[in-house]
Amino acid sequence: MRFLLFYETDSFLHRVNPLTKLAFTVVVMVVLTVVVDPITPLAVALLGVTAIVLFGGVPLGQILRTLRPFGIVSFGLFWTTALFYASTMEPFARWGPLALTKDGVAYGVAIMLRILAIFAVSLLFTLTTDPTAFLQALVQQAHVSSRFGYGIIAAYRFVPLFDGELASIRAAHRIRGVPLGGGVVAQYRRLVGHMVPLLAGAIRHAERVALAMDARGFGAVPDRTYFHRSVFGWRDVVFATTAGLVLALLLFGLHAAGWLGETIPPFVN
Repeated sequence: MRFLLFYETDSFLHRVNPLTKLAFTVVVMVVLTVVVDPITPLAVALLGVTAIVLFGGVPLGQILRTLRPFGIVSFGLFWTTALFYASTMEPFARWGPLALTKDGVAYGVAIMLRILAIFAVSLLFTLTTDPTAFLQALVQQAHVSSRFGYGIIAAYRFVPLFDGELASIRAAHRIRGVPLGGGVVAQYRRLVGHMVPLLAGAIRHAERVALAMDARGFGAVPDRTYFHRSVFGWRDVVFATTAGLVLALLLFGLHAAGWLGETIPPFVN
């Protein structure tokens, strides 16, 4: 079972500091939230996917599979917005009380592409950022409490362990002849039979980790050393400068063409 989106490989984006990628992602999301038109989010999504493939080393198929559920959600927003958009224009299609208008469809497309673009840009951060490296950057550079940060790291390390334990519990139930299928009551009992030993194992693992951290003097002194240092380097400067310049040129070009902020671009009218 795959719990995380991180795609492990070695690339330029993987070596950029997680906080730099996070800051840029937030800036792009704010821009997409402010601007309402279909061209800007479409261009941002295409540029984001291209950057992930070329500079992140993530296969295009992996990106599309990750975006698939978000595409379904975006399409749902499209048709609900298009059908229920309050418009004064004459509808070109009508089904009883439901009507489609030109500006309703245009606004629905803009909302759909905006959601897809936001998720596509967020993948630039999630697919190329190791969660452990991100938490270390928060602790070392954003000065987040080490108790909070390393507590989350410890919990993150438990995820694949619990996945394996759940598989072992299910295999043990099958060996003991626990029947599959059944109604709601049978499924509830089977769920309880899985969750109780899994919860007991989680408590035992948490207790062992807590004792190990206490034995090593975790939190005993305010200053601590780190095996892996999270630093800002030349890659961060190159990424921030290049990405910011590309975004600014894109917005300037769309504004010069008269497409920025236009729900229905001039070439569609």
